[in-house]
Amino acid sequence: MTPGKLYEAWVLSVILENLRTHERYEVILVGSDKMRLRSSGGPIDRSFAHFELRQRGQPLLEVWTDIEILTLSHHLRRGELPPQRGDCHELDIVILPAGIKSGYPPHDLVRMAVECKNTAFQKHMMRAALGVRRELSYLKTPRPPGPPRPGTRPPTSFSIWPRRDVAADPASVLAVYSTDPTVSEYDKAGQVFGVDFIHEPM
Repeated sequence: MTPGKLYEAWVLSVILENLRTHERYEVILVGSDKMRLRSSGGPIDRSFAHFELRQRGQPLLEVWTDIEILTLSHHLRRGELPPQRGDCHELDIVILPAGIKSGYPPHDLVRMAVECKNTAFQKHMMRAALGVRRELSYLKTPRPPGPPRPGTRPPTSFSIWPRRDVAADPASVLAVYSTDPTVSEYDKAGQVFGVDFIHEPM
């Protein structure tokens, strides 16, 4: 396993543990007794192992790795299938509604998107994350300072973790994890557009 894939597996475990602890999801591995990370990105293939997130025994969300999603720009121009190179972006980890069909999931079904960087974090990586943010959602006017006012930002699919609302519509969470502490220096700017830059050592 490459260092990048090892870090992806580490971040996946961190995310699943936080969802179990803070959101009270039951985490179930589906399709295998072992989780094998894909060597390259592609569409949803339900023969691959993935995780179900359940509450009261009901599957609500699914967690996949190395999935290519159809972009907002593909939707706006009513792009054809199969997609061209610029029509989809690979996400290291993605959370989608339970029961999603095989194929390329559209941008508006993404509940959480995650990029993993086990390397020195550089500014071009922030620019790339902002590009992904734009291809997932429109910017929703950020909430003004002070106590939150209901309805000022779209609610996410989460009540506590990773965040309950975001300056994006559709309201998908986008998080960039890195082993490099420098990533935290980009977080304040990222918050304006609904991107979390998170230092996660391994």
